[in-house]
Parts: sequence; C-alpha cells; structure tokens
Amino acid sequence: PDQYPEMQQVMRPGSQKNMNKVILYIAASQDGFIADVRGNVDWLPQPKTDDDLEIVGFTGLMKRIDTIIMGSNSFKQILAFGDWAWPGKHTYVFTSKPMKSNLTCITFTDDVPMAFMEKIRNHQTDKDIWLLGGARLAQSFLRENLIDEIILTIVSQNLGSGIPLGLSLDPFNLSEEKQLMDGMVQRIYLRKEL
Repeated sequence: PDQYPEMQQVMRPGSQKNMNKVILYIAASQDGFIADVRGNVDWLPQPKTDDDLEIVGFTGLMKRIDTIIMGSNSFKQILAFGDWAWPGKHTYVFTSKPMKSNLTCITFTDDVPMAFMEKIRNHQTDKDIWLLGGARLAQSFLRENLIDEIILTIVSQNLGSGIPLGLSLDPFNLSEEKQLMDGMVQRIYLRKEL
C-alpha cells in the first residue's frame, strides 16, 4: 500500500525529477544548543509582530515550503503550544513508536531518511521542505547528504548545557550572514556542489 498517496509519487520513465530542497531552519544558543536540558525552547525570543517574523526569515520560509518534517519529540512539544500552526502544510513526523493525530495534515512514518525522501522528493510541486528538527533527525538527514540549505539563527544567549545541534557544517558554504534584532545573527549555508 502507498503510505503517502497525497504525494503522487509515480515516476514515469524519462520524466524530469522535481528536486525539492530540504531546508533546516533552526535556532541555537551561542554555545550551540537547540534546547535546554529538559528539551524546552522557552528561552528562545518570541517574535512580537509580523515584521519580526519577516526579519528572522520565517515568513519567507513559509512561502517556500509546503511540507514539514520533524521528530516525535518536536511534534509533542509543538502540540503543547496549542492549536496546530500549519494546517495548510503537510507534516511528516518521524517516530519508531505508534502515534496518532486527528489532523489529516499529519502523517507518521518510521522510514529512514533516504527511503522517505525517495518517496516524496518528486511530489509534483515546486515547493521546498522544512526540516524543523530535532537534533537527531537533522543529524540523520545530514549523514545521508539530504540537507540542501541551513538557515541557522544564533541567539545571543549561552545555555551551558542542553541538546546540542551537533551538525558539521563542512559540507556547506556560508552564503549569507546578517544581524537581526536583539543581538541575534542569522547564517545561511548552502550545500557544496558534489
């Protein structure tokens, strides 16, 4: 049975493959942590206006993507924030345990990243894919050379301990660096040509 029927995965011989980029859009502390020791992200500054969302690149990201991928811990944390924020984007949650959601825009998968991407890379749109996190999922995608772009926002705060991002940026070139509000810095990395 086709696990992702909405993605129209049929590949015809000789067809042009639509390569949708995987974008890791994530924030980290100055000392490289994406969450505190309890896995919380409440230390991250919260955008106060739509202009703030524009400044940190979130508005632009939402225009670029139609698919979100995340790990189960990230999913549980987002559920705790209240109503699901992206009903118009299809979300795939990577989990090794049975999970359920009443939302039709959420699909659970136990695929490894490469097998998953083989299924959805040609999903008939020109939109990209947001790899939301967490760290383990991002690391597994990086090991398989599946991340095309990293948008990393560095928050001017040290946590001292917590969940490290733990990614090597060697496969990427720094494309852009800009100062944001509240002392934050955003760096955009693009994958080096193989």
